[in-house]
Amino acid sequence: MAFSTRPLSEHIRQSSTNSNPNAQSTGQSPALLARVNEKKAELENLKELRDLSAAVADQMEALQQKLATLSDGTEGA
Repeated sequence: MAFSTRPLSEHIRQSSTNSNPNAQSTGQSPALLARVNEKKAELENLKELRDLSAAVADQMEALQQKLATLSDGTEGA
C-alpha cells in the first residue's frame, strides 16, 4: 500500500480547489455522495488504526523496559 508524501495542507488545498463551489446549490450526485461517505468511513478506520498502533507501540515500550529490568537484574546477581 503506497501513501502520498505530500503534506496534509497540500491535500486540503488541492481538495478545496478541485471542489465545485456550486455543488451545494445544484445538488450533488449520488455517486459523489457515496464516495464522500466512503472516504469518511475510511478516515474513521484510519483513525482507529492510528489509535490501536499507538497502543501497541506503548505496550512494546513497556515490554522493552520490563525486559531491560529483567536482564539488568540477572546480570547484577
